[in-house]
Amino acid sequence: MNKREFLRWFREQVQTRWPRWEVNGPILSDWFAALGRYDVTTLTEAVRRHKIRHDPARPRISKVVFLVRELHSVALERAPKDEVSRDFVTVGQFWKTVRTTFPRPKRMALMRQQIKFDPRAAQRDPEAYAWVMQERTANVEPGVHRPPA
Repeated sequence: MNKREFLRWFREQVQTRWPRWEVNGPILSDWFAALGRYDVTTLTEAVRRHKIRHDPARPRISKVVFLVRELHSVALERAPKDEVSRDFVTVGQFWKTVRTTFPRPKRMALMRQQIKFDPRAAQRDPEAYAWVMQERTANVEPGVHRPPA
């Protein structure tokens, strides 16, 4: 949510619950920094619970943040697994895409990077691995032994 939406939500949900509380710019900025990334429904429920459970003279941002995180984690646990992970690509899916759609130079560049840290790099794209190894042996001067990277 952007700052304008957050300020509207803050006036409607927080200031109406604590009308005597004096709010200034830095306080609003702190609240936005701590809570601006969450959705309106979660924030409203957290503020409502804070007022009901704690009934302070003024709201405590630490309590609201705790409640928001609690509500957010529960929502993530309840969400269907497909919805949570649909924006992610598995390693197998990535390398299948590389093998089937990437041009040879790009596949080789990815494999050169993969070889540096993955002991199973050859399994990811065997053809690109063979090309890189072939390229390395072609670049080795006769009589000079260079260990593979």
